[in-house]
Amino acid sequence: MSAEKARLFCSKPFEWFEVTQLNDRGTVYLCCPTWLSVPVGNLRTQSVQEIWNSPAAQELRQSILDGSFRFCDSGKCPYLQTASGPVTTVHEVEDPDLKRAITDNLTRLPYGPKKVICTYDQSCNLSCPSCRTEIIVEVRHRDEILDIQEKIRSQALKDADYLNITGSGDPFGSPFFRKWLRTMSKAEVPKLERLHLHSNGILWTPRMWSTLSEAIRPMIKSAEISIDAATAETYSINRRGGRFEALLENLMFIQTLRREGPLQYVKISMVVQDNNFREMPEFVRLGQRLSFDAVYFSQLVNWGTFSDEEFRRRAVHRPEHPHYWEFVTLLQDPLFEAPIVDLGNLTSTRRAGTRRAGRGLRRRLHRLLDKLRTGSICGPRPLRGGGAS
Repeated sequence: MSAEKARLFCSKPFEWFEVTQLNDRGTVYLCCPTWLSVPVGNLRTQSVQEIWNSPAAQELRQSILDGSFRFCDSGKCPYLQTASGPVTTVHEVEDPDLKRAITDNLTRLPYGPKKVICTYDQSCNLSCPSCRTEIIVEVRHRDEILDIQEKIRSQALKDADYLNITGSGDPFGSPFFRKWLRTMSKAEVPKLERLHLHSNGILWTPRMWSTLSEAIRPMIKSAEISIDAATAETYSINRRGGRFEALLENLMFIQTLRREGPLQYVKISMVVQDNNFREMPEFVRLGQRLSFDAVYFSQLVNWGTFSDEEFRRRAVHRPEHPHYWEFVTLLQDPLFEAPIVDLGNLTSTRRAGTRRAGRGLRRRLHRLLDKLRTGSICGPRPLRGGGAS
């Protein structure tokens, strides 16, 4: 394969439009802000079109077209680590608009956003320590949130085939997202193929589901349920305010929606940290029992809720952490090679452990893994009540 054909391309800055509450509410990014932290505008003061083809947006796209990826954090982006998802070689790109952008070196795009991600409202029914210190319902910022939402509804959705609600809180815990889901019509999303819900699952009950717009319910084809634990004890710490038994009951309902429709893809996710990494194997087994499509793991990020000292204590993925090598050992378990498992931005951690392990060290790691399997090192208690019907 020629060097040109082997050159990598990422579709995100050419499709993605994420409206956040980071730094200043309404700030827009063309990728997950953790992976590509350069903002391209703010929807409170600019139109969607002004932001979509702003100088900053065009500069980001140029960094993809020239192959430098100079604004991307490859240590945090799981797609760059694995050359998967939106990251492919240029010769693998099939979408006509993307192919034209590559061929003609387009940074100013003739179409609007195709993937719209709504993370501008932090309202949530839980107060997980990884992202907040207390329960937040943003009623004080009602007008600001609704102004942003109206701009999205009137300007950002005409070309959108994907709509994501929400990575900043919970779609059912937010009064603003909940009302939108109850009133949304097909007319405002004419090209929409998939509505994705990112939820903690606690409020995703049959009754809540029945209140959503009948026109939109069939378009809810994918979901991510953030859980961060495989035992009730750890769940009560990492998902403060949630009840593990209620979650398991709702997961059974979501499993039914996956089996019978409209859901076509369900992922459960864990932000890995010092108090839950030993539960990763049981978390995989939970996803398998529920017949979900993916079990996703990711690094802990400090969103400003931890002191530097507390973050260092929790961030087990960092080499200086005292349990780092136990964590690396755990990742060598063949269970994490199962098709359902997505190690995300922990993929490089697993690879780094394998590369650094010499023959003698590899034997030591396997002895430690045997201890983990036999219970000589404390692991999670067996999960109860999570079996598929």
